[in-house]
Amino acid sequence: MKLRALALSLTLFAPVAALAEDSQAHAHLQAMSQANRSLDYSGRFLYQFGAEVSTMEVSHAVINGEEYQRLTHLDGRLVEVLRRGDEVICVHPDRSLTRMQKSQAGPMILAQRLTEDVPAQYNILVDGDGRVAGRHVTQLRVAPLDTHRYGYRLWMDNESSLLLKSEVVDGSGVALERVEFVSLDLEPNLTLSHFEIPESLRESELQPLSEDHQSTLMSVEAEWLPAGFEAADQDWRSADGRRQPVAAQGYSDGLAAFTVFVEAVGKGAVEEGVSRVGPTVAVSRRLTAPSGAYLITLVGEVPQATAERVIEGISVRDARH
Repeated sequence: MKLRALALSLTLFAPVAALAEDSQAHAHLQAMSQANRSLDYSGRFLYQFGAEVSTMEVSHAVINGEEYQRLTHLDGRLVEVLRRGDEVICVHPDRSLTRMQKSQAGPMILAQRLTEDVPAQYNILVDGDGRVAGRHVTQLRVAPLDTHRYGYRLWMDNESSLLLKSEVVDGSGVALERVEFVSLDLEPNLTLSHFEIPESLRESELQPLSEDHQSTLMSVEAEWLPAGFEAADQDWRSADGRRQPVAAQGYSDGLAAFTVFVEAVGKGAVEEGVSRVGPTVAVSRRLTAPSGAYLITLVGEVPQATAERVIEGISVRDARH
């Protein structure tokens, strides 16, 4: 999840104007963060990811102090993502479901990551006004201070402060991902029944490993991370009984995020390489460590050069030593 830089004033009042502008931009971001978490709304939006464009429907409500959200793909095969408090469930076309983390909740994730405090590695600026879905909006730009992360352009509804349009942009200002509302209802009258999990679903086997499992004794570490990125808790899980457990180590600077996956491969051949779709890059490398051979894969919304530098410094070691 870029706005044009404000021209620098040459008057004596330039520092005062800059401070006022910065304060206004942060006030907008604070209002947007609050609105996206607290308001009831429904609508339809276009989701552009690389060359692909999808139409989606979203419903959001706060019921008994808990956030509920339903995302539904309106074209192609039916896929839904349901959020019920801290629980996030993806319903697949084959009627199976997978439980996910909130940080993996689909194209609206930027709105969820937004907080009133912008990470120190970004500047936020007001960049004029406009219209989205027939509504008047204020445009904001979140600009990175280095080349290790993407920038964001944001369009905030003037009436509700909801984020109505967002773009993830590269260093040249080209949009790599876009979410844009085409309709919005601020009085949807949603109830718990709207967020019920469909019946007759089978849950994918994705179980946490026991603490004494051999895989949980391995530690994934990064020699280098871009400034501001911090590691989350490492998560080892087994997808099914036929595959080796996979480690997932997440990293985030508060807006951008990527995950390093590690899977033991023994002496077998593995496919290394790089692929990109929109702002998401996937880089895979084989790693030989004292504890064995692994396939290391980094997936996330960071520039390719950043991903490759991070993955070159990934190490796997026995946590007991």
